[in-house]
Amino acid sequence: MLGGNTLAKTIERRGTDDDPPLILLVDDDDIERLIGRDYFESIGFRVYELASADDFVPHVSAIRPDLIILDVMMPGTDGFEACRQLRQDPQLAPIPVLMATALDDEASLERAFEVGATDFVVKPISWPLLGHRAKFVLRINHVERELREATRLAQAANHAKSVFLTNMSHELRTPLNAVIGFSEMMQNEVFGRLGDPRYHAYAGDICDSGSHLLAIINDVLDLSKAESGKLELNEQLFDLRDVVRDITRLTENRLYAASLTGTIDLPAALPLVRGDELKTRQMLLNLLSNAIKFTPPGGTVALSVRYDSERGVAITVADTGTGIAEQDLDRVLQPFEQADSSLARTHEGTGLGLPLVNAMIELHGGSLTLKSAIDKGTEATIVFPEERLVARVTPLQSVA
Repeated sequence: MLGGNTLAKTIERRGTDDDPPLILLVDDDDIERLIGRDYFESIGFRVYELASADDFVPHVSAIRPDLIILDVMMPGTDGFEACRQLRQDPQLAPIPVLMATALDDEASLERAFEVGATDFVVKPISWPLLGHRAKFVLRINHVERELREATRLAQAANHAKSVFLTNMSHELRTPLNAVIGFSEMMQNEVFGRLGDPRYHAYAGDICDSGSHLLAIINDVLDLSKAESGKLELNEQLFDLRDVVRDITRLTENRLYAASLTGTIDLPAALPLVRGDELKTRQMLLNLLSNAIKFTPPGGTVALSVRYDSERGVAITVADTGTGIAEQDLDRVLQPFEQADSSLARTHEGTGLGLPLVNAMIELHGGSLTLKSAIDKGTEATIVFPEERLVARVTPLQSVA
């Protein structure tokens, strides 16, 4: 037993990681400490004792107990103040504290929790009951430590990923821009004919492959920004009808090459949208590209826009493709996941399209919903909420 607050003695008795849990008993009553030490040692714990809470934090820092049983009423520094001081030290704050008190009034119990007590026991102490409570608190604290460590590691990994992607953004984009730029010059024969016509085809392949790789890199970086909360909107007022028309024109050749029929249902009048026009184009392009990719020849890809004054503007891309099993609908919204179907596995892709659409529409305060069934097609709908819409001004109206 420690007959006083001798810091050197406590340091000498510090255990190792393989030792049983360490309990620090702090009580000015010698008999209470004697009984407590004998009981806890009998059930497999190590015990250190302090006769007062003076210099409490330095002692705790020196021995690093797994659990503290702290008497409330002591001369000098009482248990309330000792616990308060402990909780102010970030390194020691996670240590659980059971406060032992003969005070059973509500104000004392409230104060115990206010200063950071994990739990309390009322004197006279039932040692077997306290033993079970100590074991339970230690189990809970062990789980909390593992969660804190897992969170720390996850945050560190996420930071490392963000730094890596930021650096790679420059390192990958710079040479890719050169590859794409020079291949375009060769494809367009800026400085004269290439000679063999196959060179022209090769230049086109280089340009297409470089553009595809650059698009993947941009998707990965955008998704990383979204996950870290750094994806931002470049807001402006834009006409959604113009965006829809441009994107459908852009995908016409893909529809034709895939032997698909495309339809568009676009109302004659729609409110303007306050949002990021470039990201809106990217969302529609991703949805249409997915629909085209996973729809067999002879199928249909339909784009429709609906306006509801309460719900907002809903844009739906529906196809007659392979579809997604109901149990996989949530999974395909996770990065790098794809629908598990034979046709899906034969198509290249990173599985970033839908997660990006989901992140971008949520950034607008909207939502993405999926409806699908195997061999019956998929319906993907993004909704811009009403607060994102601005009524058009007609020639007879004036701007307020």
